[in-house]
Amino acid sequence: MMERKQQILATAADILQHKSFAAFSYQDLAERLGIRKASIHHHFPTKDELGIELLKFFQARGDALMAETLADAASPGEALRMIFSMCEKVMLDGETKVCPSCAFEVDAKNLSPALIEMLRQSNESFQNQLAKLLDAARAGGEIEFLGDVKDQAATLVSALQGARIAEPIMGREHFRGVVRQLLQSLGL
Repeated sequence: MMERKQQILATAADILQHKSFAAFSYQDLAERLGIRKASIHHHFPTKDELGIELLKFFQARGDALMAETLADAASPGEALRMIFSMCEKVMLDGETKVCPSCAFEVDAKNLSPALIEMLRQSNESFQNQLAKLLDAARAGGEIEFLGDVKDQAATLVSALQGARIAEPIMGREHFRGVVRQLLQSLGL
């Protein structure tokens, strides 16, 4: 039973990388998995419940990538470079993909309060991790920027998300240019 639930989550996560949360349905999942919609409803009675589990899934994956990056980096500045490189690689891996957060955020006005809160917590967690890195890199003299470290982290995340949303229209070089500019603005 848990195996089927994990299979549904993994498939939904894959679909979400190509569509927004509002744009995919249990029918999409059922067709992709070759099962009935009732089977999906058995594990996730509502789309909100599925959405919350997907956000937990994406956060766990992001936390694992962050931990791996921090373990591999020689310094906070190098970790920041690696994170930007990872964002570029994940976002531009040869397919048109939607950022997991963006898959929900593009239709935020139609999300339930529970999904909005989970999304807020997930984004805040990443921003806090990034703020710690920025603070350590600035304290170590690896980067420079004006202003509050949390505001800088929020600006970086927002710029990356905005560039990712614009990428299908503006092109991949647009996204890469935003990443280059963000790195240059930090002195990396």
